[in-house]
Amino acid sequence: MTTGEIADELNISRETALWLLTQGDSSPADIYVSWSSIARNAVRIRHIALIMADMIREVANPEVVIGIATSGIPLATLVAEEMGCSLAIFYPRKLKWEKEEEVRLEGVMSENFEKIDGKNCVVVDDVISTGRTIEDVKTYAEKRGANILCACVIVDKAGKDVIAGIPVVSAFRIIRL
Repeated sequence: MTTGEIADELNISRETALWLLTQGDSSPADIYVSWSSIARNAVRIRHIALIMADMIREVANPEVVIGIATSGIPLATLVAEEMGCSLAIFYPRKLKWEKEEEVRLEGVMSENFEKIDGKNCVVVDDVISTGRTIEDVKTYAEKRGANILCACVIVDKAGKDVIAGIPVVSAFRIIRL
């Protein structure tokens, strides 16, 4: 697994994953969020998705729900169904990231799902750690004339109302460590 994949699986920042792998001198400020008690049960995922759809309806009326691979996909699928929207899947560059790489890789959309070109979209994921993935989706969407109306997550570890000009709605927000 790459460092980015490990970070995604553990819901921690890439810097924390790298520190865990290398046992660097100083540990980054991060917390581990496990939502496995929800994720292992489809009924519980549906309930969380209903909450997320309700929060999205308060701020946006999207045509497309963009699910962030990997953990955001089941949530986004159910949110899209609840809202009567199409579904797109975004694979962020963090899944390809390694500390040694100097080149910033751009994330990609799955070709098997809805195209976002020129559409109003919302982003659904499980956890925001730094906001980089939201920034990546925005950059990708802007190049295709799409508009990101908001990002919705279960847990916002960044503790921000807005990331890259995109409103963030979350069921839970970490205020301080």
